Amino acid sequence: MKKNKFFCIIIFGLSGSGKSTLSKMIHKKIEKKIGKTALLDGDRVRKFLKQLGFNFGYKKKDRTKSAIPVLHILNYLLEHNMNVLYNNICLNKKIYNLWKSNIKNIIYVYIKTDVKKIIQFGKKNKLYLEEKNVVGLDIKPDIPKKPHITIENNFDRSLNNISNELISKLNKFI
Repeated sequence: MKKNKFFCIIIFGLSGSGKSTLSKMIHKKIEKKIGKTALLDGDRVRKFLKQLGFNFGYKKKDRTKSAIPVLHILNYLLEHNMNVLYNNICLNKKIYNLWKSNIKNIIYVYIKTDVKKIIQFGKKNKLYLEEKNVVGLDIKPDIPKKPHITIENNFDRSLNNISNELISKLNKFI
């Protein structure tokens, strides 16, 4: 990746793995390093698309369909001189490959977490115990073979430590 370009950093992993929290924690540090950076949350993007008339469900094929309008949003921001920090489940091979081949200066960050540990931690119990079409339970996640960065979150260390590790690894790319 070349310097003086705009970056799209996608943080992905299972629901409850810490994507949103880590994104918020590193946002200002990323912005200080590479310039103005839009922080996009997958759930908020889904709500935005719904307001535009796109009503994507949670089944794997619906999640795959939603990747195209998201691709356009990400590229629009990049083309208008804005870096992007986007957290999303994105454990879908088709989405992963679509974005990788159509977004310049993309950096994939995989938050590796065991679904059993997420449930033990208890933060997403309602989702994991009551909902359907949950990636990691009902939908088999496509774990990427070669993300740019992998960060493990087993809930045995602080999110501050994890965010510092993430920043350190991102510094090699940006």
